[in-house]
Amino acid sequence: MQTIFTPNEAAAFVQLATKRIYKELEFKVISPVSPRTHIPFAALIYLQALKDVNFEFSVENRALLYKRLVEALEQSLPTLEIGNYFELKLNLIKTELSELITRFTLWKKQLVSEPNIMGGETVFPGSRLTVRHIGEMLFRGESPEVIREDYPYLSSEDIEFAPIYVNVQHIQTLDARKSTPRNKFLG
Repeated sequence: MQTIFTPNEAAAFVQLATKRIYKELEFKVISPVSPRTHIPFAALIYLQALKDVNFEFSVENRALLYKRLVEALEQSLPTLEIGNYFELKLNLIKTELSELITRFTLWKKQLVSEPNIMGGETVFPGSRLTVRHIGEMLFRGESPEVIREDYPYLSSEDIEFAPIYVNVQHIQTLDARKSTPRNKFLG
């Protein structure tokens, strides 16, 4: 299983805004690994916990939480107690994220990207339906039930993972455009 993630991948897997991941890096709550902005699996567990708790902590408390979480994971502790009443079920978060990433990776391998099909855009196998189209439909608020009616050959995983795939691909495309040198005469 992949153990190092880009901020874009992390944001897609834990369903947080990419800006939030960069904020955690900027404030040095999460320590990046090489390459400079990639983050470890422990950071995904931390981000999922933050999302699930749905409570804002100060930078200092987030840094302390992340440090304690990493230490607990290194000791293979199943839970992390925080205060008298709050407990993070690390094994549960770890298992759920591991399974999600494994399922996503296997799902992604079956996608098709051929230059002669939809201009090389990624499509579902045996079709000309782009993953981007389904992901964007879901982003716009279309229900999975309506999508299943229109495209009955799509699996539950196709509908679950299309938005994650599109989110990662879209952000990577934007990043590539930012790093591409522009012609000074064309603006």
